[in-house]
Amino acid sequence: MILDVAERLCAESGVEALSVRAVCEQAGANVAAVNYHFGSRQKLLEEMFQRRVTPLNEERLRLLDVAIAGPRERLLEGVIRSFISPVIRGIASSAPVDEQPGGNPSWVVTQFLGRVYSMPGEEEFLKAHYEPVRSRFVLALQLCLPGLPLDDLLWRYNMMVGALIYAMNGPQRMTRRPMIFSDSTNDRGVVTPESCIRQMTAFLVAGFQAPRQDDEDDVDK
Repeated sequence: MILDVAERLCAESGVEALSVRAVCEQAGANVAAVNYHFGSRQKLLEEMFQRRVTPLNEERLRLLDVAIAGPRERLLEGVIRSFISPVIRGIASSAPVDEQPGGNPSWVVTQFLGRVYSMPGEEEFLKAHYEPVRSRFVLALQLCLPGLPLDDLLWRYNMMVGALIYAMNGPQRMTRRPMIFSDSTNDRGVVTPESCIRQMTAFLVAGFQAPRQDDEDDVDK
């Protein structure tokens, strides 16, 4: 109950609105009791993050293992799909019918995760709770693109994360234009999770395979 209320508050108003007192007020809980169990706002945020992100990352790593064991010529595609598909599947099933904040529990979760990934000062927080997964994916991408310098690869990895963060902040963003959540081949105009994954995977594969950028600007040469 406490974590559910905290997720909703964070989803609706952002991480900056999260406090033990605010959560207690909305949950009708005793501040002292919540402080006893969670200790601080930071601990509360960590519990929320671990509850949602641990299963997500376990699924990512499971899919990554499958991709690595598969055909080498499709490894890059498999790595990217492993990273984005658990999130995209959640987004595709989470838009609330009435499009009101908190109208759907899955929507609350995706909004919460999007807020956390983009919150100020996230570097240290994510280093503690996300770095092992990040390292696995970076190593897998190096296996796919052995000639790409690490700095270039990290640029592209972080741009993939950025695209996913944008999507995680609400499926309504993706319905403003019919590129991702609308399919002209679908009579009802509703894209399936797999169609959405294909759209993003094709874009990201091309981005990772793009020629590396030199430090010098060659425009005038």
